[in-house]
Amino acid sequence: MRTKIFISYSHSDKLFVDWLTRKLNESNINTWYDSNEIKLGDSIKQRIKEGLEASSSIIVVFSKNSSKSEWVRHEFNSALLHNSITKGIRIIILKIDDVVIPTDIAGYLYIDLSKDREKGLEYLIKEIKLAPVATYSKLDWKKLNYKDFENLIYELLTKEGFAISRTPKTRDGGFDFVATIPNKFESNDKILIETKFYNNQKISIDILRQLYSLSLSEKADKVFLVTNSELTNSSRDFLSHSATNIVVWEEQKLLNKLYTSPDILEKYFSIKPLKEPRQVKLIDKEFSNIQQLIQELDNCSEGEKGWKQYEDICVKILTQLFVPPLGTPKLQSRRQSGIDIRDAIFPNRSKEENWRFIREDYDAKYIVVEFNNYSEKGSDIDKQTILQISDYLKKTIGRFGIICSRKLPNNSGIEKRKDTFIEQNKLVLFVSNDHLKEMLRRKYKKLDPSDVIIDLIDDFNLSF
Repeated sequence: MRTKIFISYSHSDKLFVDWLTRKLNESNINTWYDSNEIKLGDSIKQRIKEGLEASSSIIVVFSKNSSKSEWVRHEFNSALLHNSITKGIRIIILKIDDVVIPTDIAGYLYIDLSKDREKGLEYLIKEIKLAPVATYSKLDWKKLNYKDFENLIYELLTKEGFAISRTPKTRDGGFDFVATIPNKFESNDKILIETKFYNNQKISIDILRQLYSLSLSEKADKVFLVTNSELTNSSRDFLSHSATNIVVWEEQKLLNKLYTSPDILEKYFSIKPLKEPRQVKLIDKEFSNIQQLIQELDNCSEGEKGWKQYEDICVKILTQLFVPPLGTPKLQSRRQSGIDIRDAIFPNRSKEENWRFIREDYDAKYIVVEFNNYSEKGSDIDKQTILQISDYLKKTIGRFGIICSRKLPNNSGIEKRKDTFIEQNKLVLFVSNDHLKEMLRRKYKKLDPSDVIIDLIDDFNLSF
């Protein structure tokens, strides 16, 4: 039986964690805290792995310090947390200052202790003492159709305490349910609730714009969207800046809710909680491999010194991500500014949706990838860089290329990319180190990493 609470934190926040651990212990909550658990001579990574796998909950102390901490990045990783939640381990994020919560973890429960520490602690203790989350096999959404999904959400929201009514069958108003909830002004807020059930599609900006317009025409205070899918990156930006009245439960948030509702899971998926295994394996070989690739990418030297190493790492990552469905890359060398540069050319004969779309829209029989390891103070990704990869994109290759770089393009590079698209209908994407990491984590979570490439295409098209 897993009984401990694992605490992940930056050592810059040690004073806070000392206070937190003391308060939890006073409430008879057993914590795994590395200052107490790791002894001289222990393997730190192994002890942390054992601590994670022996815990019933993971608390992540999230702050400006922890967002920069290498150890917290190792322990607290969206792939690791996804793996944890499916194996019955509760995830609780503690926000202790004005740090911005990253979008990839926004779906997890987080408690704000930055303004009222004692009140936040009281809520945390209450959450920890809730019945432990059951362990389930992975949900198969293909067992449902859109109507099943709508009914499932109706039952789940009713169980969550929403007083909701369905849209009349004689009229589809563009939303599935409507709810009214009391506000602080002693009146009621009108909430429109929409469900979106997809097998492969993500939530696009167009969908959010439609919901935003609907909120205006229906004079609703908020729109609540529940989906088994997820937002595109551009959709997240739209929510943050243009549609703050829309609240979204993506798949991860929805799973968190469903795993505490065994009756609903049994009804719609015909599954029951698994008997708790003797040992929960969170950090498997695939996860360790992904962490190693990310670490190699982070540790690679900038500029000419680490150029070849950067190329090698990127080729290794892209091969891990996309071969198959793409073919094994062919490497071609050339000389530029005194540096031997290699480009990777991936054959694209894939029938998978995203790569087929790229092949058909951009005649991309091959995916050309160029690697640039420019340092922050070195050369820029400018119009010359775009010209070089554009010269590669001929009729026999296709009109689609990727530049992998730790550095963002300058204005001349951005403008030249637009000109290249207008004049030659060739598209060049900028893939950063963060994009590479995001795709690795998606791959581990059994999600299509090429969705990130499609998001970048959408971003370009919508901002053009």
